[in-house]
Amino acid sequence: MPNGLCGHGLNSSGVDERGQVGGVDPDRSAETVECDLPLGNGSADVAIDFAGFSGETLRDAIAEALDMVRAGRSAPETISVRLLISDMSVPMALPALAATGADDPAVRKRAERITRRAADGIIDQVQELADLGLVKSATVDVRTHSIAPTFKLYMLNGREAFFGFYPAVKREVTIGRESVEIFDLMGRDATLFHYAVDEDEASHGTQFVESARLWFNSVWDSVAREYRS
Repeated sequence: MPNGLCGHGLNSSGVDERGQVGGVDPDRSAETVECDLPLGNGSADVAIDFAGFSGETLRDAIAEALDMVRAGRSAPETISVRLLISDMSVPMALPALAATGADDPAVRKRAERITRRAADGIIDQVQELADLGLVKSATVDVRTHSIAPTFKLYMLNGREAFFGFYPAVKREVTIGRESVEIFDLMGRDATLFHYAVDEDEASHGTQFVESARLWFNSVWDSVAREYRS
């Protein structure tokens, strides 16, 4: 990740990072997740849970963090990643064909390629660390579900959560060499809100992280199914 954001504590809007109030820092954007991935900061055990559309931004963030580990910075002993993503092989409300606002197999096929590319990239990146002997253990578990993606959620070591809604944006994409107008999910444009567990069990941050953890596990253990590369 560029030092301009990490080094100067600025989010993508150029807002100076301030202390949290009640466990929440609404100024921290999607860019901040890359700085906060606990892969090279001395954490012995790293657990990352992600729920969302494709995990593209997580793949890019992990790539940046893993580069630091490969460069010899402090590496964790174990890395555990869980991905909970929408199954684009089944009909979804979003993304959709703009002309009808309805599900379209070709639009979904494009989304499925994006999702698989991101998920498989995360699997390969994390597994490489174990293969190179840079960490003792590295695992990535991926499950899919039939819920249309409307938000993204990152959880780091069960202590922090980043949450944001996907804007549904009308735009043109190329499908089968033709320009097609669709309603798409723009994850890179999502503003993420940061929540953290603190000493106050009744604080907004602590309660949000706990609720997010319970939601994630409930979907993971019920309607989610194993992803096949």
